[in-house]
Amino acid sequence: MTDKKNQKTPKEVTKLSEWQRRNQEYQKKKQLEEQEEKEKKAQEEKERQELLNQKTPSEDLNAEEQDTETAEEEKEKEANLAEEEVQETLPDEIDEDDEEEKIIYLTEPSEEMFEEEELAKKAKKEGQIARRHIYRAIPVLVISTLIAVFSAYLLTPLAKQKIIEFSGNKNADQTLLFEKSQIQDRDYTLTTFLNRDRYLANMKAASPWVKDISMTYAFPTTFKVQVEEYQVFGYYVTEEDHYPILENGEVVETPIAADQLPKTYLAVRFSDRELVRQFVKQLGKIPSSVRDEIESVDLTPSKVTKDLVTLTMKDGTKVLVPVSQIKRKLPYYHQIRKLIEDDSVIDMEAGIYSYNAETMATLAQEKKEKEEGEGNKTEEADANSTDSDESAVVTEQHEEVPAE
Repeated sequence: MTDKKNQKTPKEVTKLSEWQRRNQEYQKKKQLEEQEEKEKKAQEEKERQELLNQKTPSEDLNAEEQDTETAEEEKEKEANLAEEEVQETLPDEIDEDDEEEKIIYLTEPSEEMFEEEELAKKAKKEGQIARRHIYRAIPVLVISTLIAVFSAYLLTPLAKQKIIEFSGNKNADQTLLFEKSQIQDRDYTLTTFLNRDRYLANMKAASPWVKDISMTYAFPTTFKVQVEEYQVFGYYVTEEDHYPILENGEVVETPIAADQLPKTYLAVRFSDRELVRQFVKQLGKIPSSVRDEIESVDLTPSKVTKDLVTLTMKDGTKVLVPVSQIKRKLPYYHQIRKLIEDDSVIDMEAGIYSYNAETMATLAQEKKEKEEGEGNKTEEADANSTDSDESAVVTEQHEEVPAE
């Protein structure tokens, strides 16, 4: 190894091209011409020196300076001429193949140089591979870090802390809503957020007051529940209590204390829930100017109309109208009211007509007597039918005896 390193590497000569050979010949020719010219100049210089030796020393000095200057100028001119001749002899264009055949003197590379180059290439390659792997590993590292942080969060008590805030509920009990929602203390904050639709459905079914309900999450542990309630349409009135009737026709089972009642309200005095829903639905379709005039509602069915109700207005006027005809007939109330006296009755059961209170009382008395008379006739008919049944039974028994 050491002998090879210490040995001098032989020089290698590549093949010469045409223009290179021409250049070499030109260079040799030029060298010969220069050598002849130098010899000629040397001869001339020798002769001149012999002449100068015969002159004075001062003249010799001046002559020597002039000779050196002229010699330098001649040398510069010769160099310039040689460069111009070389440029003229070179071809204008050089082929690519000729460029590749230039004379190149190469030294044989040593093993140390090979090893150093291989190590440098390997290090560079390893550096590039490592950088590429790092770029590929970044998403994996990020995802793993997030999973680790989330797992650590689930192990902390903070993951199960929940603050439920209610707003918008005036009549619905928020304690009842929270209990019926089935939100447990052991539930995670994340699962509470993901299952919020189920919890909201439970809270909406818990109270008839709830018209709409929504839940929003506020970081880190707060849930805000917004409640929208039904408006009170009227009150179902019994002898002792008042039960709210909501705008959807539902009757709230929890009574309202007397001191919490508003100054004016609509009193409904029949308990048929389905009829109450129909009444609220029909009354919601008439103008509010007519609806606000109603003070109370009583169910007064007739033989023909089972859903006939009597509306008592705030001015004392009474209106008889079927629940199913409220939307169609009651909007004419104000037009008819202008044409009648106070304390009159507007009958909308069959058509629309009106009469005063005395006529109403007379009609009510006649109706009552008629119903009593019909009731007596019914009782007599029932009694007669009972007697005939008994006689028939006796006859049958009497007829059956001889047969035995």
